[in-house]
Amino acid sequence: MKCSDADTHRFIIETLERLGAPKGSKLICGEQGEEIPFGRTEGLAVYLNGTDLPQEVYENSDVNHVFEEFNRLLEGEGQIHSYWEGPEETALYMYGSSFAAMKSLLAEFIESYPLCQRARIVQVA
Repeated sequence: MKCSDADTHRFIIETLERLGAPKGSKLICGEQGEEIPFGRTEGLAVYLNGTDLPQEVYENSDVNHVFEEFNRLLEGEGQIHSYWEGPEETALYMYGSSFAAMKSLLAEFIESYPLCQRARIVQVA
């Protein structure tokens, strides 16, 4: 059975969307580089401040607790897909069906947990 390019493109896109491809993704096809946009999930990044909080916050808080609590709070709406540890911040990257819904679900915890003070919240997809 021979598939047309359109069938192949549709299969690739459907597979990637099923795996959680974020909005803004593009499939680049052919010699002309035709771009086919796709993606369904939205991304939320929380950047935890790693340098400007009181030292006792870093000594008495645990980023692993933040990670676990974010996943618990987002259950059914999203989940953490990756993280990044830099010299001045640690980022947690979450993807789900709605940036606004995920932000709302995390808001109370972010407001109350000391390690989340001065955190930046950014929509990444």
